[in-house]
Amino acid sequence: MFSYYAYWTWVGLNSTDENIDEQIAIAKSENKEALLPVVTTIPQDGEKLGSLSIPKLKQTFPIFFGDSETILKKGIGHIRGTALPGEASNSVLAGHRDTFFRHLDQLVVGDKLIVERSSTYYIYKIKKIRIVDNDDNTVIVPKPRHTLTLITCYPFTFIGPAPQRYIIEAELFLKPKMESKKQ
Repeated sequence: MFSYYAYWTWVGLNSTDENIDEQIAIAKSENKEALLPVVTTIPQDGEKLGSLSIPKLKQTFPIFFGDSETILKKGIGHIRGTALPGEASNSVLAGHRDTFFRHLDQLVVGDKLIVERSSTYYIYKIKKIRIVDNDDNTVIVPKPRHTLTLITCYPFTFIGPAPQRYIIEAELFLKPKMESKKQ
């Protein structure tokens, strides 16, 4: 796990934002929003990572590192061991069904999710919605694509500990173009 974070910290420290204006111009000319890479640092438990916006629901929630009960009372929790929002692979976010993720059942395939992290916006498009058992760990496995997975308890109206989980999987809508630094 340390190697994973060390690698991404190295990548973040060695990245350049020299082509940001060019990427934004290209995205605007293609009538799309620009997405840019995040500079990665190792977050501390409870540290705010950014925010999750759900345009269809007109809601924005803070994202915190970790998934303890204390964190889930403040906002959305990032599941440790999964990619940080904006990184390659599977970034998994959890929230309570009776607070922040109360209306997730109103979303459909094709809806957008926006993650803001380090003043960079990542737009994801919902590809799959499913219901799994509460002990199904396949939802947190690494993915070959930039994926954002939202998890909450299900059914939404269940009283007490819910027996299932409601899963939304979304893929990065527009991957940023990175060009090598010219010398």
